[in-house]
Amino acid sequence: MVTDEELIAGFEAASLPAFPHADHVRLTILYLSRHGRDETEKKLFEGLRRFATAKGVPEKFHVTMTIAWLDLVDDARRQYPELGDPAALVAACPELLDRDALLRFYTRERLMSDQARQQWVAPDRIIRIQLAEQSNLPAVPPAETERI
Repeated sequence: MVTDEELIAGFEAASLPAFPHADHVRLTILYLSRHGRDETEKKLFEGLRRFATAKGVPEKFHVTMTIAWLDLVDDARRQYPELGDPAALVAACPELLDRDALLRFYTRERLMSDQARQQWVAPDRIIRIQLAEQSNLPAVPPAETERI
């Protein structure tokens, strides 16, 4: 496993060989703790666009997913402010590692729409994106979403 500094540097240089979901979450936690919400959103937008372009898949950048995941991670940090370490926060909030967690808030059609990819689209299932203490929603089939 790479260090936090190696993850950040590799992401910002678009030199990581891959950028799986768990690394997206870890990076978002690190950025939020170091830069706050607004700067994190800016850094994620710039970095994810750069990373996707460097990997030859610029169309994979997704505005709504980026903002929604930022909301979810930020909510986890607010619920557990004493957990500054990414591993500790993920241990307390394992749903952060569920790539399909956004389907609690969005229908697949809305989330995967071209409009959602290009601009912020509000959720159509649950209005506020936040961690659930215990979801009573029916199980959602796994998403066929692709991440860079």
